[in-house]
Amino acid sequence: MLRHQTHLPLPAQPRGFTLVELMVTVAVIGILAMIAAPSMSSMVESGRVKAQTEELIAGLQLARAEAVRRNTRVTICPSTDGSATCASSATWAGWVVHGIDKTSCTDPANAASCADDVIRYHVVSDPVVVSGPQDGVVFKPSGLANTEQKVEVAVSNTKRCLTVRISGVVSVVNGACS
Repeated sequence: MLRHQTHLPLPAQPRGFTLVELMVTVAVIGILAMIAAPSMSSMVESGRVKAQTEELIAGLQLARAEAVRRNTRVTICPSTDGSATCASSATWAGWVVHGIDKTSCTDPANAASCADDVIRYHVVSDPVVVSGPQDGVVFKPSGLANTEQKVEVAVSNTKRCLTVRISGVVSVVNGACS
C-alpha cells in the first residue's frame, strides 16, 4: 500500500528589518559620515582654489597673448568691486584684462590718444581670496612681463601660489607665496 505524504506548508518568513537592525544601520552610517565630513570639506576647498587658480592662469595667458597680438602693453589688474574697472589693491575681488585699442587712436604715435579696451573681466567667487600686486601684472608687446610677480589664491588653509616669471610663463605651487 502506498501512502501519500502530505506536506504541511511552512510558516511564512517575516520580511523586512527589525527596528533594532535599522537603528544599528543608521548609527553606523552616522559614524561614517562624521569621520568623512572633515576630509570632504577639505576636498571642496581644494576644488574651489583649483578652479579659481585655473581661471587666473587663463586670464594671465590671455593677457600675454593679447599683448603680443596687439603689439602693445596689456595689463591684468585687480578689481575691488568685481566690475570692469581696475583698482589699486592687494586683495582682488576680481581681475580685469585690459590694453590699448589701437584702432581707436587719433594719433598712432601717441598712446594717450588711444582708448583703453577691456578685454575680459572676472569676479572671484566667495569664499576664495585672491591677493597679489596692487598694480597687477603688465605684459609687454614681446609677451614678457615687466617684473616677476606672485599671486596667491586661498580658501582657509588651502593655498596656491602663482608665479608670473619675467619670461611671461606662469608656474603654480601648492602652499602660500613666500
